[in-house]
This record gives sequence, structure tokens and C-alpha cells, in this order.
Amino acid sequence: MTGRIKSLSAGNACGFIRAEDGASVYFKAAAVLEHDLASLRIGQFVTFDLESGACPRAANVCVLHPRSIAGPPAKHLEALQFRYLGFLQSESTRTFQFQRLVPGGEAYVFTLTADLALFRKHCLGFQEGPGLCMHTLLADPDGVAAGLPASPRVLTDRDVLSYLASRPVRTKRARPKPPPRPHHEWHAV
Repeated sequence: MTGRIKSLSAGNACGFIRAEDGASVYFKAAAVLEHDLASLRIGQFVTFDLESGACPRAANVCVLHPRSIAGPPAKHLEALQFRYLGFLQSESTRTFQFQRLVPGGEAYVFTLTADLALFRKHCLGFQEGPGLCMHTLLADPDGVAAGLPASPRVLTDRDVLSYLASRPVRTKRARPKPPPRPHHEWHAV
């Protein structure tokens, strides 16, 4: 199913999705794909599976990134359904795998490889690898729509810089000044 994030809890990243049929569906943070959890925002398009029960809940919540959606989003959601499959590591190289899901059709696997020195060079946490790869895949919608790439894609400095430029700018919140301490005067008697 597809929908938009309707509301989020401030502390634990759970909330509600407004499904395309108008239903309001609850989700827990554990239901959101790990690489999407940090970037979850109200109004984002998502895909999800519906768990049945007395109170239906969303599972496998995956954010659909708007950079790759041209025109009315509903027409392009189908082509953008990716699922992160995991990574393999061999010495200083990490290989990430994603599956592009096409409802009623084949599933395509995309492989992206990164030298871990690239993460250190740009002060990027290893846990940001799936988000970096997703950004790189969605930056080339024509290549993704064409199907399977001929060989694994190797991430470059340019890919990392593009990813870093797309992240929201963090602003420091001013800490409130502590209240003034009461001033006590001691008098000799």
C-alpha cells in the first residue's frame, strides 16, 4: 500500500499513515526500515504492508523520496518501491544490496559498493550507507527504471558529496539561559 505520514510522536518515531484509501494506519518505529528512520517526516510518501488484526498496523514502512517523483506522485510511486536487503563486507569494502519491487512483475537487485575509506574521508557514519545508496539510486531514475545495471555500481566522492548536500542543515538550538541565582548577603552580627 502507499500513503503519507500523517503524524509522528516526538520521542519514539511512531505515528500514523494516511493510506491512499483514506484510512489512518498506526505504525511503530520498529516497522520503519532502518535507513529511513532518521529522515522520517510528516507528509512524506511511504509504502507499507498492512498487518491484519483487531487494530491493523503498518509493517515494512519505506520512505519514497520526492526528488525522483516528477508530476503527480501517485503515478510514480510504483516505480520507486525499493527494499534494502543488507550488506556484505570484505576487508575495507562494503557492498549494499537493494531490491526494486515492481507489483505484479519481476524484482530487480541493485548492488552498490563502497570503499570504507570514503566514509572516513567525509566523516560519514557507516550506518548512513543505506541512505547514501538510496540517494544515489534515486539520483539516477532513468538508470533505475531501465532495470538491472550491468555491474555493481561503485560509490564515488561525487555520490557522497551529493548525498551530504541533500541532507537537511542542522541548526544549533540556543540553550535557554539558566535563571539567575539568588544573591544572599551575609551580615556580621
